[in-house]
Amino acid sequence: MEKSRVALAFALSLAVMLVWQYFFAPPLPPPGDAAAPPAAGRPAASEVPVTTSQASPAAPSDLTPADAPARDITVETPLWRATFSNRGGVLTRFVLKALPNGRALRASDGKSELEVLTTTSRRGDPGAPTTELGAAFELIAAGQDELTAFLNQSRYQVEGAVAEELSVGEGETATLTFGLSTAQGYQIVKQYVIRGGRYDFDFLADVKKDGAPVPVMFRLGPNFGDQVFAEYDGYTHTPPHAVTVIGGNATFTPFTSVDVTPPGAAKPAYLAKPGTAWCALTDHYFAFTAIPPQPGTVQLSRRDAVTRFQGRDVKREYVFLDVPTVNAAANIIYIGPKDRTYLASVSRLLKTERNLDVDLRELNDYGWLAFFVRPLIPALDWLLRFFYAQTQNYGWAIVLLTFVVNMLLFPLRWKTAVSFRKAAVHAPRHRELAERLKQLQAQKVKMDDPRMLELQREQIQLMKESLPIMGCLPILLQLPIFVAIYVYLQLSIDLRQAPFIGWLTDLSMPDPWHVLPVVLCVTQIGQSYLMPQPPGPEDPALAMQRKIIVWVMPILFAALFFWSAPSGLVVYWMAGNIIGITQQLIINRMLPPLPVAGTSPGSAADTSAADGKDKKKKFNPRPA
Repeated sequence: MEKSRVALAFALSLAVMLVWQYFFAPPLPPPGDAAAPPAAGRPAASEVPVTTSQASPAAPSDLTPADAPARDITVETPLWRATFSNRGGVLTRFVLKALPNGRALRASDGKSELEVLTTTSRRGDPGAPTTELGAAFELIAAGQDELTAFLNQSRYQVEGAVAEELSVGEGETATLTFGLSTAQGYQIVKQYVIRGGRYDFDFLADVKKDGAPVPVMFRLGPNFGDQVFAEYDGYTHTPPHAVTVIGGNATFTPFTSVDVTPPGAAKPAYLAKPGTAWCALTDHYFAFTAIPPQPGTVQLSRRDAVTRFQGRDVKREYVFLDVPTVNAAANIIYIGPKDRTYLASVSRLLKTERNLDVDLRELNDYGWLAFFVRPLIPALDWLLRFFYAQTQNYGWAIVLLTFVVNMLLFPLRWKTAVSFRKAAVHAPRHRELAERLKQLQAQKVKMDDPRMLELQREQIQLMKESLPIMGCLPILLQLPIFVAIYVYLQLSIDLRQAPFIGWLTDLSMPDPWHVLPVVLCVTQIGQSYLMPQPPGPEDPALAMQRKIIVWVMPILFAALFFWSAPSGLVVYWMAGNIIGITQQLIINRMLPPLPVAGTSPGSAADTSAADGKDKKKKFNPRPA
């Protein structure tokens, strides 16, 4: 039974990791395919025009882009820096400077600025080819290509005495307005309302023709996310997603699920999301979110581009979200970290200021296991931040978090150990009863024979006292907690570029010297080796099975899942192993020794008393 316990523990751990990699982690984009086939069950890509109660004016035939002096205006706040261009009145560059707690943010290389939004394909090698992809907040007039080109290629007038660099301090508010009028009767205004010390700002678009509103959409994306890494992975460089929230439920659409628009195509291939209340583009840690004044049909389209990165060609998928807007009504824009606690505070603030019932915490994707992971996240988040406040080191905070969780789970582990030890103690008696049953069956004894009935009663009673399956229940109860910690640490932006000790300067990146995976492997072997074994001669097949469980599985486990895992996850798992070894040593000392070979607790010799009464000895988990 002890062997079954070890095998089950490792099998469950391996199953959790496999489930995460193949079902819960975002899928990696195929490196060579131009476009992934549409997923089964999702709507086929189609062009869905924005419905509106007002008739669209006839498409203009003589619009030429306005040619005002070119201007780029840089807006600086304590948390971010952005560049706006009067060519189209768009956002061309966005750099995140700091987290809400003031900790500085850098790109994945630890050196560059964290640029999360550009107008060209992801940064490549010097001299590498790039593709112009467009800019955020371009305006799209459905079915009016000439008007769309005019809106985005014209140079707008910057209203007011606005300098080339605009600084907005904590608690301050500034307005940046781009305006354009034409002889054909078009009046276009694009306005950004910036608030210092916050990641959210307002965007307004007002397009009129002879005083009548012209329905337009504004564009999110396409090039959003950390710009400096070459390949996606299943941990912290996950592929980006488009998020659409419909009826309070968030849907995460991988970029590869959107049909690609071929180069030179007259019209893009759209994937429509009707009834979208709000939407976003996300990478692993950050989000570009738009909350329009009313729900509408958001349209997703995709373009691909290839650049050279670190000496080789790298293909990327870029998705646009075209969001319907109401003329002159504010659209709330959030470009910042997906920090769960901060997103909750922003949601409360929007409820207070705008009476908006949105929960930006939906930007965090917990996958299909969210139903039991999500309820545990608040407690884990509070504990990690509490321990960080005491240690000022997220590595030690993870160790303390793991210690507390393992101590809370100790009663379950003790229950498991007692259950399996009882099964091991009574195993000889089980074998004896099974042998007697075989003998009676060989003698063709009927099932209603008193000897057979007595034997069956003994078996049932013994199973009640030492049912092995009861030892599995505490293990299953622990799994949601282990998975929740694993998911939480992987998504926590607090671990991004957080140092631990010595060479571990970033808990969100793999150990560069692979010391932690090796130590984890050793501790896993030690934890498996300490599992007590039943006495007596051992079957050679079982001996080989134990060797595989003790030696081979930990090595494969560390090599396949933790060799390139973020250091924070490895610290968590390694600390859990060390604490588990300590707890197992304590449990082994508290449990009674197994009977020597040849004895059989609960056998006839043990249970029959001199006075003829049938007294059964209960299992005592503590040694006498």
